[in-house]
Amino acid sequence: MKRISWAPGDTSTRAAFRLGGALLAGVLLSQCAPSYTLVTDRPEEAVRQETFGYRKWVREGAQPKTVVVGVHGFCGASIDYENLGLRLLKDQPDIGLYAYEVRGQGKDPLKERRGDIDDPELWFRDLDRFSDMVRAKHPKARIVWFGESMGALIVSHAYQEAVAGGGKSPCDALVLSSPVVKFRDDFPQWKKDLVHGVSKVAPTARLSLETIAGGQPVQMTHDTVHSEQADTNAWHIDKHTLRLLVTLSDLIDGMPDCARSFEVPTLVLHGGKDFFSSETDVKGFYGNIPKEAGRSRRYYPDSYHLLMYDDLKDKVIGDVGEWLEDLPKQAK
Repeated sequence: MKRISWAPGDTSTRAAFRLGGALLAGVLLSQCAPSYTLVTDRPEEAVRQETFGYRKWVREGAQPKTVVVGVHGFCGASIDYENLGLRLLKDQPDIGLYAYEVRGQGKDPLKERRGDIDDPELWFRDLDRFSDMVRAKHPKARIVWFGESMGALIVSHAYQEAVAGGGKSPCDALVLSSPVVKFRDDFPQWKKDLVHGVSKVAPTARLSLETIAGGQPVQMTHDTVHSEQADTNAWHIDKHTLRLLVTLSDLIDGMPDCARSFEVPTLVLHGGKDFFSSETDVKGFYGNIPKEAGRSRRYYPDSYHLLMYDDLKDKVIGDVGEWLEDLPKQAK
């Protein structure tokens, strides 16, 4: 079985974590063709240097013309891209997909860091270096950054940072699924200010998403709420640090400026019953994306936050595949 490692590199803020534990060995997840392999890091390499696991959906022997780099959301994991990956394997083998485990989430190799992030720049650097690894494997392919929910925040800010001051675009296209682009109008400003204030005193204190939501159920699909993920997902995290929550707050506030920086074809996906962002807010964010970049929006009025796992998942994934197939026509 093939195992490959990638390392985001060393920074001073990560030096204390370099003795992290080993990852699970890779396992074959599908026995029928076309198959894909869960690719993770060699345990000895995880000890020697900080590394993160990832999954890939690339048909054996294929040379994809487009490769999607997926960044999962809050309390998610790379497996969240499985529905899209399997569809691409079956119907569009000229499009490959790689998705990695995001730092500070439930499959971070360092358990003590799960639910925490000390610097969002680490998220951006991880995405950049993982993309470099993918490019090395597929040097002739278009690279598409695909961010879901929190992943959309990471992708958007990493893009903005890369092109700041006239820098080169870090990818050939963007897909943002259920981006959180603004705080809900019914979210009290005092609660936001309180979290920011307390985080300065106790940055590593932890809160659950349900606590912040005031006990209100956070519906993720027609059939699931956020709290139920603790019972079904081994990578679910009950509580996150205040500094991670403040980081997300700051990234949300910066999303309009991110949109204005986009210079490549961008697809925005959004559900009408999304708990985190209203249709009006997403349309406002979408309106900030320059028309000349080649923007597209797909709206699903009856869908919740996790579009690729909700009732209309087949429609959503089909729309994504169609848009990816049409990329050559959208490129400048």
